[in-house]
Amino acid sequence: MSNASTSEPTGDGRRWSDLSSPKQRTKVLGPGVVVLPRPRLCAASDGCSTPRPRRKSMGPLPTIVGVDGSAAALDAVRWAALDARLHLSDLLVVSAMSLPKVLTGLGVLPDTVVHQARSETDRILSEARETATRGTATVTVDTVSSEASAVSTLLELSETARMVVIATRGLGGTEQRSLGSIGFAVTTHARCPVTVVRGWTDGGLDHAIQPVVVGVDGTKASAAAMTSAFEEADVRSAPLTAVHSWSDTDLSIGFPIRGMEWPDNRRAAADHLARLLEPHTRLHPTVSVRSVVVKDKPVQALLDHAQGAQLVVIGSHGRGGYAEMMLGSTSRSVLTRAHCPVTVVPSPGRLAAVTHRPSM
Repeated sequence: MSNASTSEPTGDGRRWSDLSSPKQRTKVLGPGVVVLPRPRLCAASDGCSTPRPRRKSMGPLPTIVGVDGSAAALDAVRWAALDARLHLSDLLVVSAMSLPKVLTGLGVLPDTVVHQARSETDRILSEARETATRGTATVTVDTVSSEASAVSTLLELSETARMVVIATRGLGGTEQRSLGSIGFAVTTHARCPVTVVRGWTDGGLDHAIQPVVVGVDGTKASAAAMTSAFEEADVRSAPLTAVHSWSDTDLSIGFPIRGMEWPDNRRAAADHLARLLEPHTRLHPTVSVRSVVVKDKPVQALLDHAQGAQLVVIGSHGRGGYAEMMLGSTSRSVLTRAHCPVTVVPSPGRLAAVTHRPSM
């Protein structure tokens, strides 16, 4: 793998070291090259004492998976390796270990602490690489270590990724049912879809039977989720279940307006759902689609249909304004309660500008 010298002039006369962002470097190097962010990121084989830019031949955007040495993280690696194989993309395994800034009165980390931390990172990445390649020899697996925080590292990488994959208990190794601070931050602010994996193994999974489930509510984030869900169902040759929950409350209580009875509105909602799905069914004609319109709380409707699903796909947030900056309550609840992988898709406004890389 070739490297760009920091003193070597680029095509427009600027030095590589003068370019402050990955987007600038990618633009200068041209559409056939992608550069992982620097500083702080480096190949595990180099050791983080020598951060360097990395270049890869362009193909589909990579699948990124964060690891911390836990068993849950290795489940996420297995899922990410399958995702990379299905989408013909490379897999980038990332370990972030943010070292404390001050351990001595001089504000200098002892060499033994630094070496021990880097050695542990190398071990974690080596184990993850072995796990990823065990059953997916056709997938190119690369590793990157970072001495920044897990959140900042994954968010930075999400700008040039197809998917970021994390384990449900976060990258701190703490056993918990909740999403965790890292998972919450990454799913809220990532520039690409994020899949949170809980207790997943590929053994016994029948892609042709177990459906991909998508929540549909008419928002921009929901539209992006439908696009992703159809793509996932297509590459897996899986059926798709589109779930629309009609209402959180009983409209007949305290709101007695003619025409608001459930049967009439159910038909209207079903017709609207069919219209939303129509462009996707034309684009993916081989995907078998089941439409579900229920009068139930959105979270419960999705969880009910997530039973036996291989993947649930949801939008990241609520409806407009400030809500578009936050992870919605439905998304949070599904992430913490579903017993299968859940993909959170950001709205088009938060998706990175580059979503596909041209073939060479």
